[in-house]
Amino acid sequence: MPIRRLVRHARDAWEVPRDLVLGRYPAFVTGGGLPRGHVPVFVFHSLEPEGFGRKLRYLADNHYVTLSGEEYFRILMGSRTPPERAVLLTFDDGRGSVWSVAHPLMRRLQMKGLVFLVPARIPSRPALGPAWDDVEQGQASAESVLAREKGDGAFLSWEEIAALARGGVFEFHSHTLSHSRIHTGPQVAGFLTPAAQHGYDAMDVPLLHDGGRDLFAGDAPLGTPLLRSEPRTSEALRFFEDPAVRRGCVERVADEGGPGFFSRKDWRRRLRRVLDGRPITGRYERPEEREGAIRRELAEARVAITERTGRPAVHLCFPWHVSGPTARRLAREEGYVTSFCGKVPGVPITLPGGDPHAIARIGEDYVELLPGHGRLDLATVLRRKWARRLERT
Repeated sequence: MPIRRLVRHARDAWEVPRDLVLGRYPAFVTGGGLPRGHVPVFVFHSLEPEGFGRKLRYLADNHYVTLSGEEYFRILMGSRTPPERAVLLTFDDGRGSVWSVAHPLMRRLQMKGLVFLVPARIPSRPALGPAWDDVEQGQASAESVLAREKGDGAFLSWEEIAALARGGVFEFHSHTLSHSRIHTGPQVAGFLTPAAQHGYDAMDVPLLHDGGRDLFAGDAPLGTPLLRSEPRTSEALRFFEDPAVRRGCVERVADEGGPGFFSRKDWRRRLRRVLDGRPITGRYERPEEREGAIRRELAEARVAITERTGRPAVHLCFPWHVSGPTARRLAREEGYVTSFCGKVPGVPITLPGGDPHAIARIGEDYVELLPGHGRLDLATVLRRKWARRLERT
């Protein structure tokens, strides 16, 4: 296993005990109760039928109630009393498995959820993809559904979103326009590879400014140097590097096999050698440019989702759970009534009267730690979580 993956797994393994010590998890995670009025917000990403179905059955068997966005907002504002055992299910990125896995299973159990979309990354595909109920009826193979997010179906299409919006299980809100990162300094952090041009990996590639426009990873040339970066919704000022800096690396890759160049064991060293002794020049954006760019991310996402679904997109989820003072202010100015985050220091669960623009969420792994029949313990959940991560490496 590569050293970088080992380091990441070690960091992930330390994260949970650290956050337990810091009080960042609700009491139910370690065997405590769930007082009435405490509404946990769970976040899901990619889904598979067995694990996701097990979590939904646990909620249903123990009489948990899933809320809509409006119901949850009214509870936060104190204008509605939450039902006993209420939860909110949220789904980030608008991933394809919302259609293929989540929708058929949640519809069957009459549950609700919020999906946070990234409009600039959503494709149009006239044909609707197969779903898990098609597998159960013998009309599609399990492999075609389980492989959905590994190819061009990584994200929901606008046609699938329209069909889901009519169905009433999901409502759709904003994960910003492009869920993007930006270069924040001239330090080289890596290079654009074929694997990074597709699916969710492409969202980790910073925007590349070229000829007055921004390129996503799939449109940028292989070998492009990737610099130190942060999410666009952070307070960092963007660094616009001189495009000439990329030329040598891009030409090296093109001249030596294109995608095949990256099968060489020494490809990183070869590209870094191209940059040796060459200063990476450029300029930093002005604060007013930062504000304009973040406002566009927030405003245009709302417009696109509202127009496509016919329902107002008033809830926001910050990409990577990162927001600076500018992004938080602009979210309010652009009409968002809530902003969802990850762990919020000092706020294991956002309670009525809490800050609606800093809503704490907890990962899907912890659903089965809620009070109820068949409740798991934290050690079992963590063993499953880490085993799943190791299987993916």
